[in-house]
This record gives sequence, C-alpha cells and structure tokens, in this order.
Amino acid sequence: MKNFTGIIAICAVLMSSSPVVATDIERGQELYKNHCRSCHESWVHTRQNHRVASISELRLRVAGWSSHTGLMWSKNEIDDVTDYLSRHFYQLKDQP
Repeated sequence: MKNFTGIIAICAVLMSSSPVVATDIERGQELYKNHCRSCHESWVHTRQNHRVASISELRLRVAGWSSHTGLMWSKNEIDDVTDYLSRHFYQLKDQP
C-alpha cells in the first residue's frame, strides 16, 4: 500500500508540472464574434490565395490583429481564437 501511495504522489506531481495546453473553443468563438466578425465574415477564411498554412501562421495573424485593433489579448485569448478559427474554418493538421 505504501508503494501505491508513492506512485499516486509522483503521478500527481508529474501531471501538475506538465505543460498541457488547453484552449476554450467557446471563448474563442465569442471573442471572434464580438471583435472580429464585423470585418471578417466567413468567406474571408476560405479565400484560396489568402489561406493560412499552419497554426503558428494563424496565431501570428490573430496576435497581429489583436495588437492592430488595440484589443491586446492575452496569450490564452489568442490561443483560444486561433484554435476556434483553425477548427471551424481551416482544419489545420497541427492543432495545439
């Protein structure tokens, strides 16, 4: 029993220290709807000559627009919007 308790303690420490990235798709959708959709209707994301090719490129664009518009979103907000856009419009393979 003593070894079992030790294993549980080690697992708890490893789980709490591992860099798990979790995004909130619903928050990303709401941020997009409230701050981006007035200019970026869905057709903007499907133009052949302007599609993004990776999550990192999409994240750079979201961060750039956040700064350009004065929203100054946090890293988590940028990640949430990026994940929402990727899943909803781009279906990029390298999901965070």
